[in-house]
Amino acid sequence: MGKLALRLRNRKNAPRYAPNFFLQDLIGALSDRIARNDIHRRYSKDSRLMWCADLAEDDQYHRLILQAGDRNVTGMSLLHFENMTTRDIEKEDEEGSHYASHILIRKAPDAAGRYLTLIEKVPGIYLSSIKDHFTWACNHANCQKTVNDDDGQPKTFRPYLDVLGHQSQTIREALQTSVLQDIELVGHEKNYEDGLDEDPIVQEIVHEARFEVKRKVSEDQAMSSFRRVLNFLFKDFRGGADGTQMFVRIKAANGQIKRTEVSFDSEEILEQAFVQNEIVTGFDPPLSQRYEAFRDDMIRKMLEVAANVGD
Repeated sequence: MGKLALRLRNRKNAPRYAPNFFLQDLIGALSDRIARNDIHRRYSKDSRLMWCADLAEDDQYHRLILQAGDRNVTGMSLLHFENMTTRDIEKEDEEGSHYASHILIRKAPDAAGRYLTLIEKVPGIYLSSIKDHFTWACNHANCQKTVNDDDGQPKTFRPYLDVLGHQSQTIREALQTSVLQDIELVGHEKNYEDGLDEDPIVQEIVHEARFEVKRKVSEDQAMSSFRRVLNFLFKDFRGGADGTQMFVRIKAANGQIKRTEVSFDSEEILEQAFVQNEIVTGFDPPLSQRYEAFRDDMIRKMLEVAANVGD
C-alpha cells in the first residue's frame, strides 16, 4: 500500500509559472500509450519487461493491471502431493516468468496532494518499479505541458512520480500485540581487489548479523535489545556503521511478518513505522500468476482494505 505523488523533478527550484501535474495526467499517459500500442518498457539490459494494457475506473478508483516479465529465471518444478513425484518444466532461452498485479489508485488526493494506491504484491512488481514505470509512461511529448515563461517564451515540463509507502503502525504500537522476531544488520563494503587507485576491480562485500528474539517483549525489553545491537554495531560489527542498514521484523498474531528499516537513533526507534501490508485470502478459484482480465473478487477485497484505511 502506498501514496502516489506526481511532481516536477525539482519543484523547490521550479519557476513560478511551472504547471502542476495530477493523477489524470498519469491516466492520460497510460491511455495514450495503449492507444499507440507503445506499452512495453524494457529494462535491466533487456532482461525485464513491464507493461500496462488494462485500465478501468469506477466513481472512486482507477484500476489497472500491471504486468512484468523476467528472462533471468530458470524453469519451474511442480510437486505431486499424493505420490511425491516432481515434474520439471524447462524454459526456452527467450522465455521468462510472467506475473501480473492489480493496482487501485484513489481518485481523490489527500491533503498533501497524494493518491492512495493499493498494489497486489507479486514478484517483480514493487513500489520502486511501479514508480519507474509510471515515470516512463509520462516520458513522451503527448504527456508534456507547455507554458510561457516570464518573457513569453514556451517552456516544456513533464512529471516525475514517487510512490511512497503508506505508513501503518509504529514499532511501539505493533509490539503491543505482536512478537519481536529479530533485529538484523546488513553492511555493504567495497573491496578494491587489486589495490590500485585507478580503474580498480571493485567487489561489493556484504556483512550480515541477525539477533533473534522470537518472543513478545515489553517496550523496555525491546529498547534493551536495540541498545545491545547498536553497541555491537559500533564496536564489533565487521561492516562498521557506515553503509550499514538495520532492519526489524515483527510477527503479527495472524502470522504475517512485517519488516522495516530503522535508523540508529535509539530514542526514536519505537516511533518508526512499517509500510502497511494487508493479507487477503479466500480466493476460489485460486489466484493465478497473471490475468487475462480483472478479477472481481480481488478488486472487492482490495476495496474492503481501502475502506479501512484513513488518509
